This record gives sequence, C-alpha cells and structure tokens, in this order.
Amino acid sequence: MLGGLALIVNVLFGLLLSGYSYFNMGVNCGVIALNAALLLGLYKFNMRDALRIALSFLFVIVGLIEMILGCFMQQQLQDNACLIAILILLFAEVSLFVIVNILSNKIKK
Repeated sequence: MLGGLALIVNVLFGLLLSGYSYFNMGVNCGVIALNAALLLGLYKFNMRDALRIALSFLFVIVGLIEMILGCFMQQQLQDNACLIAILILLFAEVSLFVIVNILSNKIKK
C-alpha cells in the first residue's frame, strides 16, 4: 500500500518538477517497486521476528539512500556512478534477504 502511494507521489513529482527528468523518475520508480517487493517478501516468508524487524529498518534506510542517488544521477547509462551504486545496493539487499531467509528457516528446524 505504501509502495503504491510512493510510486504515485514519485510520478507526480516527475510530471510537475522540471528538474526531475523522466530517466530519474523511472529509476526511482524501479527502486521503490523493488524495495516494496522486498519489504512485502519479509512478511510473506516465514522469518524470525527479530530478523524481520531489523531488515525492515535496513531496507527502508537503504531504499532512501537509493532514491537520493536516483534524484542526483546523470541522465545517461554509460559511466553513471550513481546507477552503479544503486545496483550494488539492490544486489546487497536481495542477497541479504535470501541469506537471512535461508538462515531463518534453518534456525526454526
């Protein structure tokens, strides 16, 4: 629900603000969608409560960092340091999600 609201607000900002390009808006929409999916996954998969809460805070903070990077990135794909940083952070989030899910299932058994 909040992810959808964040997507709507992001698109509105993209349409209303002249300094916020469509490229940046698209990247931030992707960041919002992936972080919303990760947060939803935390509560759909059977994880320990402490791990779920810790990852929720971590994913929100990293998601905000990714959005800030997305706002200030260049409008090209080549040699784009912010885009590389966003991709590395997303990879780290997904990796951490998978690792914690596996470990949480092993702890429960």
